Amino acid sequence: MTESLFSLEGKTALITGGTRGIGYAIARTFIDAGARVIITGRSEAGTREAAASLGAQAIGKPCDNGDPAQIASLVEECWQIGPVDVVVNNAATNAMYRRAEFVTVEEWDNVFAVNLRGAYFTAIEVARRLLAESRPGSVINVSSIGGQVPLARLGAYCAAKAGMDQMTKVLALEWADRGIRVNGIAPGWTETDFTSDLFESRHGEGLRADIPLGRLAAPADMVGAALYLASDASGYTTGSIMLIDGGRALR
Repeated sequence: MTESLFSLEGKTALITGGTRGIGYAIARTFIDAGARVIITGRSEAGTREAAASLGAQAIGKPCDNGDPAQIASLVEECWQIGPVDVVVNNAATNAMYRRAEFVTVEEWDNVFAVNLRGAYFTAIEVARRLLAESRPGSVINVSSIGGQVPLARLGAYCAAKAGMDQMTKVLALEWADRGIRVNGIAPGWTETDFTSDLFESRHGEGLRADIPLGRLAAPADMVGAALYLASDASGYTTGSIMLIDGGRALR
């Protein structure tokens, strides 16, 4: 009974930014639970390579999450393969770790285009098709502790992730009566290729010291929540943001 509760057998999941880090770990877990996964990344070669490493149940589709036209084409291609049951909006960017007054307009726009606008329109493109076919679905937005707790030198990133959290709740409210659940995962400081330079810098020691559990997260720490939200185990859960931060928000 436990296995069937968390099974993704027969489901297809679209995971943006699925070529590495948290997205890749979620893809691996979903495959182990029986799903077929479609992962995206900006690099065509890198996306194909990551999909090949995941095995026969993975398909790689290059997509720039900051480009709505590419997102629309991506979802159309996915539907030619088969309906998408689960969306994981994981693609993200953060071009800078510095004080707010030094952030440029171009950097701000890029962070919002990828982290917030891209997630919004990926969810919308999938939901339109699910609603037209009266199919249920699950949207999982990978946010951040920065959406709930102010993090110095990450102003644009925190603002975009706060927007994602509110977007999650609004879409959950709008689609609940038609069977599409929308939830979020908010990781704390997590060791990935995306964050390695920051943790190796002079700021890294201080960031670690702020975590009550005494360590940085690994991508594997996020997969349990993602599996729960993708599966029937969370059938009565929508509009929730699951904070997985080692207690950092308690500081």
